[in-house]
Amino acid sequence: MKKKIAILKRFLEFYLAAQTKFDVHSPFVFRFITDVWEDHRWFYAFSDFEVLRRKLLFQKKMIQVTDYGAGSHVLPKKNRTVGDVARTSLTPAARSRFLFRLVEFWQPTTLLEFGTSLGVATLYQAAPVRNATFVTLEGCPNIATIAKQNFDLLKQKNITCLIGEFEQTLPKALQKLKKLDYVFFDGNHQCQPTLRYFEQCLPLAHEKTVFIFDDIYWSAGMSEAWELIKKHPRTRLTIDLFFLGLVFFRNETQQPEHFKLVPTKWKFWRIGFF
Repeated sequence: MKKKIAILKRFLEFYLAAQTKFDVHSPFVFRFITDVWEDHRWFYAFSDFEVLRRKLLFQKKMIQVTDYGAGSHVLPKKNRTVGDVARTSLTPAARSRFLFRLVEFWQPTTLLEFGTSLGVATLYQAAPVRNATFVTLEGCPNIATIAKQNFDLLKQKNITCLIGEFEQTLPKALQKLKKLDYVFFDGNHQCQPTLRYFEQCLPLAHEKTVFIFDDIYWSAGMSEAWELIKKHPRTRLTIDLFFLGLVFFRNETQQPEHFKLVPTKWKFWRIGFF
């Protein structure tokens, strides 16, 4: 209950400071809002991914979960059903659709994801760029096995899943990718690890790179990490969507710019982030 109250307080503070597209003067951010944030088209692959999600939610198979991150506040037990893992760790459907639209808009050729989970959000992100190189990191071998089965089931061939602690798998991923066009940080919701992974990825980032951080208000630690990332000398532009934070390294931005955005019509249920 205390955690929910704390998140609600953070949301109210965010809400009061947030802007809509009519408050934004940056052409780049305005285009992002219209072409990604407020684009609610149903793309071809969404139905397959949501059928998979529903199947996972009802799976009763028991697996042992290895968690190197902050863990689950809801299910602290090591032995869980696949359905329980799906219920507590899968990226929500509308947020997954947003990630799909972002990749479709950005068209990266090298993608890195921290936290594969059961692979549904991974599929959403990999689908728009089937010829790109996509590396995803997962700490739990049993969860990674199911994710790989899901990739095979939906014939997504461009995903490489590296299994183990991020400290061991991240250097291998960076060596494979050589450069980073797109990174989704969703594997460890703690301040210091998040900052450490951010710093490790920075050398491969360039002016057309986007970093996405999940659950930036999930805890005080994640909020602290987000504020420090915003202040980093290489950060040129950030977009705060409350549950997601986007970082851009655009050289054309002379002074760092930071935006907090809400949908123009303030209909949060359409975005599905709650």
